[in-house]
Amino acid sequence: MKSGALSRKGIGAVPLILGLIVVFAGAFLLYRNWQAGTMARKTTPGQASEVPPGAPGPKTAPPFSLKDTNGNIFSSDKLAGKPAVINFFATWCPPCREEIPGFVEVYNKHKGKGFELIGISLDTDTRENMPGFMMNNKVGYRILFGDLATARAYGGVSSIPTTFFVGKDGEIKNVHVGYIDKDAFDKEVMKLL
Repeated sequence: MKSGALSRKGIGAVPLILGLIVVFAGAFLLYRNWQAGTMARKTTPGQASEVPPGAPGPKTAPPFSLKDTNGNIFSSDKLAGKPAVINFFATWCPPCREEIPGFVEVYNKHKGKGFELIGISLDTDTRENMPGFMMNNKVGYRILFGDLATARAYGGVSSIPTTFFVGKDGEIKNVHVGYIDKDAFDKEVMKLL
């Protein structure tokens, strides 16, 4: 009889543990989404901060090799000598989605001058939706699938969107955390050209 009672308790503990895991995972995802939105709202639109000497984080844009939406590897070596913007984003992030039309317009305006815009997607569960997302938003610039190592290399990107403005010399000139409107984005890009 005791073994039957123990097995019923063991069976009851498994669903309880699984339920707790699901609750904690859901709470974590809600917190992460809330934190990204809160951080984006705290940043004034158009506010990009120059990287001061002695500031923590990289001064030279860290190298990366990431897959694009077609599965091809893109190396940051291809950005050498070009003004570039690297934008960490996710399709589920409202401020990220809001700034994309302005990015598309500014990219199309300056791409003939050697300007490169790279979107690094931090999406995990929605990667298969990226081609449709790009088509719906008329994204003509390169989108790569990011990873934890790349986010850490860029100073531990903790909020999205986060945008790095990189000069022709490969040095990070400005970093903007949060939504950036089209006019402010264009102004920062012009400084790189």
